[in-house]
Amino acid sequence: MKLPRMGVNFYKVIVGVGFSLLWARAMYLFWPQPSYITFVWFYLIIGSILLKWVIFEIIDRINLRARLRIVRRELDESNIRVREAGKEQHQEDDQPVITKKMREVSCEEKLKQLKQEVLSFGNMVEMAIERSVESVRKRDINLARQIIEHDDELDQKRATIERDCMQIIATDCPEDTDLRTIVAVLGIITELERMGDYAEGIANITLMIGDEPHLKPLADIFQMANRGIDMLRGGLEAFTAGDVDKAKRICQQDDEVDALYDRIFRELILFVIKRPETITQVTWLIWIAHNLERFADRVTNICERVVFSVTGKIVDIGVSKY
Repeated sequence: MKLPRMGVNFYKVIVGVGFSLLWARAMYLFWPQPSYITFVWFYLIIGSILLKWVIFEIIDRINLRARLRIVRRELDESNIRVREAGKEQHQEDDQPVITKKMREVSCEEKLKQLKQEVLSFGNMVEMAIERSVESVRKRDINLARQIIEHDDELDQKRATIERDCMQIIATDCPEDTDLRTIVAVLGIITELERMGDYAEGIANITLMIGDEPHLKPLADIFQMANRGIDMLRGGLEAFTAGDVDKAKRICQQDDEVDALYDRIFRELILFVIKRPETITQVTWLIWIAHNLERFADRVTNICERVVFSVTGKIVDIGVSKY
């Protein structure tokens, strides 16, 4: 089911006009000369309730299901294109980056290269989060689709780094400190890959909101995203520098993100109380805020991996209340 460019509101206008004519005909079948009171309660009140709360709700649900089917089909097509493109470079991609570039170097140099790959992965995730929030702000459908299509690149990046870790373990027999670094890397790239999934989720919400006007200014949501991105940058810097103190400080910043989430959640719930018809978009916006809150939680997990890589201790530094 493909809707024309004028969108679902075009259908609502057509259905509304048709329903009004039919409802007026029904009224005159029962009351050939209806009184003013009859006209008000039957035609306006009951008719409006049926039109707005029943018929329009059915149209909205049909429209939402149609759009979700389109999105799912596009996602399936993009996954097929990615897999086909990946087959062409299968032999090259299967070989670890470190194996290709650094065959005859020390374990220390390989670990440096490994950290650089983690930083590169982090930059990819940071860009994905930034672009997903930007797609919400601009209601940019094309940008949202690009983010969704590129999520497989993040998955492939994680797989490549995992192979590099296995290569180092298998060929170099690293010392305890080096082994902790490798274990930390395996944990960090898992967190980064999940952050990429949050970006994809936000992009999907952009598709569901479509061209609907926002219920409220989204400055607080952008503030959440910026705070989480700052935490991610700091967490990865702490990892490359082995800075435990910095990692612990970054974990404490998660409280600010939680406070922003609380404020956004309360404000959006008030929208539903005052205007129940806003519940659909309110739910989507809450999910965006939830993804950003979890994004910041993942950064605290990265910082805990930093502490482990340096000290060998597994600690819970910034436990979220959610």
